Amino acid sequence: MPCSDVTEVIDVVVDSEDRLKFYSFRKRTCGQGVGVDSLLLDVLGGMDVEALLAISPESFLETWPAAEPIEEFLGLKHLIALQSSVAVLLGRAAGGRGEICAAAEIACEDGDTIITAIIALELITEKIASCGGCKGCGTTRKTKKQVVFN
Repeated sequence: MPCSDVTEVIDVVVDSEDRLKFYSFRKRTCGQGVGVDSLLLDVLGGMDVEALLAISPESFLETWPAAEPIEEFLGLKHLIALQSSVAVLLGRAAGGRGEICAAAEIACEDGDTIITAIIALELITEKIASCGGCKGCGTTRKTKKQVVFN
């Protein structure tokens, strides 16, 4: 029987030069990855956090196109979770309850900064507009996806 707790947790490690070193995105209860727990590490690892925040969903999908709608959804979900976590680290988001990323712990270790955060599933999925690719919502046109961090 599937677990009813769909809470997700992300750990993000940023090195001393403000570059993404590592991240893991998983379910809180079972520890299973959301898709693959570090799905975008190969393409975003080593990227400066400012550059990471500047990636729009449209440019992400153009640069790293997904073969399947589920891959597109998971890619965007990972991107938004990463960007939300980095925004908290940089002080651009409060990281409290009612936000996509609620910081649980921020630590420094061996020159790295590590954030562990709870990701609000319902808020992150609101950020991902359906593209019509899966036909689940009945639309066949692309809608604009936009994520803005102030």
